[in-house]
Amino acid sequence: MDGFQIVNLTNLENGLMIAEGITLTVLVSIVFFFKRALRKVKAKNQSFCTSDQLIQWAKESEILCISLSKNLEEKKELTQRLMEQLDEKIQSLNLRLEGTEERIEFTPEGLKETDLYGKVVKMVEAGYKFPEIVRRLKLPKGEVQLILDLKQYCQ
Repeated sequence: MDGFQIVNLTNLENGLMIAEGITLTVLVSIVFFFKRALRKVKAKNQSFCTSDQLIQWAKESEILCISLSKNLEEKKELTQRLMEQLDEKIQSLNLRLEGTEERIEFTPEGLKETDLYGKVVKMVEAGYKFPEIVRRLKLPKGEVQLILDLKQYCQ
């Protein structure tokens, strides 16, 4: 893996890689601990555990490590598939958004009197104040403010 691929990984993939690294480090530490303990026991001529038991533990550790690696790889593939599906959904939503933006015009020339936006703009042009517009059209203050902000933005 080169440096560019590591930068492009998601947080989940990075987390999975870190978890696998930590697990491998712990397993290696355990093996070294038991080897060291075995040396001390042999030096004292005591029987701590047999080499067969250590070999069996090492094999079990290796099996666990392989199982963990496979599990992490499956989760990585699942994450990649989910990311691809999300990218497709985002593209689809962007296309829909572009389509609706093309149909909506915020310019005052294209307004109709029946249009809510048009009513608010006409009342502002006629000299009505903000509270009066809210009261007469029976609209929430935030909605009227949004329409007024859109009008200023389009000018």
